Amino acid sequence: MIARPPSDETVTRIGERIDQLIALDVAARGVIAQLYPWARAKAPGPLCLSAAHLLTERVGEGDYVFIATGWPDRPHITPAIAETDGPPGAAALARAVQIGLKAVPVVLIEPSLVPAMEKVLEATGLRALSPDEARQAVASTAPIHGGAVLPFPVDREAAKRHARDLLDRYAPKAAVAIEKGGMNDRGFVHTSRGDETTEHMAKVDYLFQEATARNIATIGIGDGGNEIGMGLIEAEIRAHLPYGAAGKDPEKGGMAPSTRTDLLVAASISNWGSYGVAACLALLLGRADVFHDRRIEARLHRVGADVSFIDGITGFVDPGADGLATDIHEAFVTLMRETLLQGLTRGR
Repeated sequence: MIARPPSDETVTRIGERIDQLIALDVAARGVIAQLYPWARAKAPGPLCLSAAHLLTERVGEGDYVFIATGWPDRPHITPAIAETDGPPGAAALARAVQIGLKAVPVVLIEPSLVPAMEKVLEATGLRALSPDEARQAVASTAPIHGGAVLPFPVDREAAKRHARDLLDRYAPKAAVAIEKGGMNDRGFVHTSRGDETTEHMAKVDYLFQEATARNIATIGIGDGGNEIGMGLIEAEIRAHLPYGAAGKDPEKGGMAPSTRTDLLVAASISNWGSYGVAACLALLLGRADVFHDRRIEARLHRVGADVSFIDGITGFVDPGADGLATDIHEAFVTLMRETLLQGLTRGR
């Protein structure tokens, strides 16, 4: 394990390489070629590195970090169906902030998806506990690494109250949204296909808006232009992306979200954006163990299938995400990890 971070010059160089990796359009969806430069224009440097810097600046030992994810997919059939892009990224980032910063990750997700998300979180080696128990685990003399998964309401008024209650109780230092549907300026969430899908989505926008009002650090990670955080580039999405300004029901607006975050990480796959932030966190801390490896990645996708998450592109309950099988994601993590290791070993 490397215990000393590389030079500033190397950190910036490796940060650029990691951004290049998360922007690889392996699945040929086409949209990242627009989203990445728009997001980069709003950031002080490489996207993943900027997000990792924000986390290291704001989050310390025992601090809570909220991580919102979960996308009910095919809710016209049943809201119990959810996709595999998002939960693995949330779990990997939870692991990184717990190991690297000794923080307490709390994943927020739809009530019906809590049991499944707990299993995905535990695929990283973290034990699913209550938030208070996970905080106690940080100071445990016997090693135990914990995180929490909490339900977040889908009802609007309940979500507004719950957002305030959660922030009052836990006072998180940061909130991160990963592949989480964002509301437009009329309060509706849309898919990238232009379908309105608000009813069954946890209304996490209200938590991020309240977090911003309280000067809590916020980060959005997305890949389609319709996720929380994309409000930073709302004008660009409305002007240039299909369904950006108007969905299939024009009265409900388009898919461009209005909720802003301090930083936006645009990636070709949202999980990969989350992995990039975790890798940059490892880079800044000089600790390779903060970033997960191919073995954990394989386990994340296997468990995701075991709990019935579907690939949002293919519709199959199968290890993988966004149309790419698990071995592609494992190879991606291996390549990102090697990029990180080269920076840690040669960058002084």
